[in-house]
Amino acid sequence: MWKPKEVSPFGRHIGVEILEAGDGFARLKLPYRPELTNPAGKLHGGVIATASDTAMAVAIGSVLGEPGRHSTVKLEIRYKASVTDGEIMVEAKVMRRKRRIFLGEAVVKNGNGQVVAIAKATFMVRDNAPQDG
Repeated sequence: MWKPKEVSPFGRHIGVEILEAGDGFARLKLPYRPELTNPAGKLHGGVIATASDTAMAVAIGSVLGEPGRHSTVKLEIRYKASVTDGEIMVEAKVMRRKRRIFLGEAVVKNGNGQVVAIAKATFMVRDNAPQDG
């Protein structure tokens, strides 16, 4: 499977680890850490959104053949449960592609396999990215 050389600097900062990527799919994990929580001690929603966005971006990068040539233009996330320990696993896939637009979806689960959030996003490929359709 295709694997990007590294996660973005922000992804590294929060602890994202890419486990698998290729053919429009990506799987990553992010460990729970107290510094990533909200005042109630739950993993911050922004961190979950970031992990989702990162996973979708990696899935798209696997189609384009390199990371960083596309940008998120719309992100929607629905939270289903909170995370208070362990880690989250995010699986993302490319749902649809038009010439310069990708639609992605990510499912976030806690360590017990419970769905924590579902995210959908639209990404735009920049002009200097390769086109195949």
